[in-house]
Amino acid sequence: MIKKTKKRNVSICLIMTATVLLSLFSGCTLLPREEELLPFDLLQPADVTFTTMTVERGSIQSMLRDQSIAVSAVFYNMSFENRSGYLTEMNVTIGQTVEEGEVLARLDTGSLELDIRRQEIFVEKSELSLTEARRSGSWFAMRQAALDLELANLTLEQLTVEYEKASIVAPHDGEIVFISDFRIGDFVPGRRIVMTIADPTQIQFEYSGQHSRVIRYGMEAFISLEQDLIIPVVVSMTPHTAPPEERDRYRDTVIFSAVNPEDIPETIRLGRRYEFRIILEEKEDVLVLPRSVVSTFMGQYYVQILEDGMRMERDLVVGIVTDREIEIISGLDEDDIIITGIER
Repeated sequence: MIKKTKKRNVSICLIMTATVLLSLFSGCTLLPREEELLPFDLLQPADVTFTTMTVERGSIQSMLRDQSIAVSAVFYNMSFENRSGYLTEMNVTIGQTVEEGEVLARLDTGSLELDIRRQEIFVEKSELSLTEARRSGSWFAMRQAALDLELANLTLEQLTVEYEKASIVAPHDGEIVFISDFRIGDFVPGRRIVMTIADPTQIQFEYSGQHSRVIRYGMEAFISLEQDLIIPVVVSMTPHTAPPEERDRYRDTVIFSAVNPEDIPETIRLGRRYEFRIILEEKEDVLVLPRSVVSTFMGQYYVQILEDGMRMERDLVVGIVTDREIEIISGLDEDDIIITGIER
């Protein structure tokens, strides 16, 4: 029995050993097989072609373009100087042409017109009385009639002056360029401006805007008028040269006056806008580049140049800068090659 048991144990060990060996060999086949590396081409840099330009000398202008308004150099602010009252007549509108002596507005005068007519009749009666006294030959009668006539004329003159105070009359031929907000029936204080008359034959051009502070007295400019007509003008007033009493009004205003006033056609209308051009700064024989080839970063100007076949950056110090061009003060020399673009 002992021998049989030993034989069985040996058989079991052999079977287990064979099983372990088979499992080891079969486990090796589960690992992935190493793949062969495929051949690859080395990456080659793409060919790059630069488009370039050469730095050259030229001229550059800093020019200001904006809109001005045709205004009159002579105008009259009209008011009821020595009388207040209720407005009964407003006979004009904005843009209307008026003639000297024309009644433009009037205040309520109550019975003043009737009083004037009565006084005119009294003057006429006094004249008849004087004529009758002269026929009588009496010195006393003539003297009394003469005094009555003088007194009647003085009263008529006083009433007429009072009536005229209640009227605004055009002092000159012109055009109405301003009318206040007073309406019929409103109370108008004395010396309050009711309207403004401008002389359309005395044309100036007025500009108000952010550029007024850079325009200087005496600068030459050009105004573009109708039908492509361009006339030379000169800066005749700036905020710095305005009269002290007008400083507030002309705080941001510049006035252009025609070099030859006869060049202004009669078709120019007050209040209409006309373009002006003024050269603020101009230089000759300086290095100039197109604005499009100059880059900026944090306020610093720079360009890319081609030097010994290599692309490099150069910082610049610039002068006049316009929408299209830029003056180079330092950082480049004449004939340097600027890179303007890249082609691949």
